[in-house]
Amino acid sequence: MDQFVEWDSDTSAIVTGPQGVKGGVDNWYPLAEGPEEQNPETQTVEYYFDEDQQVVTWRVTGDPNPTPIQSRQWEYPSFEDQLDKLWHDIDNGTLDKTGLFYAALKAVKDAHPK
Repeated sequence: MDQFVEWDSDTSAIVTGPQGVKGGVDNWYPLAEGPEEQNPETQTVEYYFDEDQQVVTWRVTGDPNPTPIQSRQWEYPSFEDQLDKLWHDIDNGTLDKTGLFYAALKAVKDAHPK
């Protein structure tokens, strides 16, 4: 579905939208599809008006690579899984470096050192 935005050429910014239909004033333009992947911690999306194509489009700036901390955050098991591993380790008497909880977190830390 096409999306439209109201573009303010004085401030070079999107004022309204995106939405599925043009608004009632002349400065509504199609919006190019946004980036599929973006690292919000290290990248920003900048919108601009493409005069030739008469479309509001975007560019991504910044470093796309995640920081080591981000990589760890994304790889850690969910809190529910971590709590389940802790419970099993306590129940099994393995709340040490031989337990499931320690092994799961250690694997992520080893894969993504600081």
